[in-house]
Amino acid sequence: MKNSILNLFFFTSLATLDAQNWTPVANGMLPVNYVVFSISAVGDHVVWAVASQEYYQAPIPASHQSYVLRTSDGGQNWTVAAVEEAAGTISFQIVAVDSLTAWITTQDYGSGPGWALYQTSDGGNVWTKKLTNVAAGVALNRFADGQHWLAHNRQGISRSANDGMNWTNATISGYQSGEYQGLYSGTNMSGTVGDTLWNGTSAGRIVRFTNYGQSPQFFNTGLGTATNVTSVAFHDHLHGLAYGLNILGNHRITRSQDGGATWTLLTQQPDNTVGWSIAAVPGAPGFYVLASNFSQAQGKVATTTNFGDSWSVENIGQSLNAITFTSPTTGWIGAGKITDDTQPSLFKYTGAPLVNAVTPTVLPVFSVSPNPVRDVIRFDFEGSEAKTVVATLTDNNGRSVFSGKIADKQLKVSHLPPGTYFLKIETERIAGVVKVVKN
Repeated sequence: MKNSILNLFFFTSLATLDAQNWTPVANGMLPVNYVVFSISAVGDHVVWAVASQEYYQAPIPASHQSYVLRTSDGGQNWTVAAVEEAAGTISFQIVAVDSLTAWITTQDYGSGPGWALYQTSDGGNVWTKKLTNVAAGVALNRFADGQHWLAHNRQGISRSANDGMNWTNATISGYQSGEYQGLYSGTNMSGTVGDTLWNGTSAGRIVRFTNYGQSPQFFNTGLGTATNVTSVAFHDHLHGLAYGLNILGNHRITRSQDGGATWTLLTQQPDNTVGWSIAAVPGAPGFYVLASNFSQAQGKVATTTNFGDSWSVENIGQSLNAITFTSPTTGWIGAGKITDDTQPSLFKYTGAPLVNAVTPTVLPVFSVSPNPVRDVIRFDFEGSEAKTVVATLTDNNGRSVFSGKIADKQLKVSHLPPGTYFLKIETERIAGVVKVVKN
């Protein structure tokens, strides 16, 4: 029988929680020794997470099962279920589509069932194998148009152009002998904006995929060839941060202002004693929030409002792993290695809204009108004319009601029922999320 439970959690604070910006949720829902390797959120209310035990080499026990957590009400109620269909594997990545549909990658290190993608369409009770291929074992990304996907593991890649219905397998050139992808969190090992994806490697490099994964290029980060770049996040097609750890144990953050082609080491580092997973904050250019990885017992969170020129650091008091933000008011961090079966599985950002007070450059932004809206949402791009505009509109339950390219800077919504929606816009230079009220 599927191991599934429902837990109602009221927001309270833990005695070990020093920081006031983060509230523990989903207490006691993961077994000891499990790590939240990935979080995926759709809007501010629907959140999925996947957790596995800390295995990094074969054999993975045939009895091992990953657990998937899910909420559709912003973290008040959670379900958790074991992915029995993928026993004998671990999962590094989950990608949510809506409140019922999500995908996970699975990996066995060659000791069991192999590499595969699994999909659920009933909230996580039943999982169906969708792709068996070496590319399916590590990273999975869904691009902004909602149709294109890329599964990638070193040279092996698999692409879909119809929302995962069909996949095309291929290989890419450019990886050096012994070079591979590294990660602490599947969520943060790679970042996407529009049709572009960035991923770090163990040789101090970034591979940038453009045209929905069809065109890869490799760039040096300047962190050194003996550096494992395990986290990348971009705010738009130009501005991004990357984290790397070299063989001397140096933890360093570097940034790019030209789409990853060149990188500059930050003068001010958030904390050079811990490793980091990086999340860009949608709708707040220059804002990035970092969570220390699970190898640190006392988790730290670092925030920059100015693209890494300065940082504030807070102590959560528990091992952390994986971080994502859906808006300037809502973010999530996963638990690192669980040592007590009463520990929270995640933390929700409940601090003050992250308002864009300082930015590294004057980046173009967008606004919508009217809001509230009855018939048509119209866009205004301040300081930039966008050639390609990709919009994703989700309802208050996280269900996607529109995803695709739009023209004439407007989106018709007259057919939608009244309520609250979340509109994500991505162009060549900007990305952001706004709340829209439909009358």
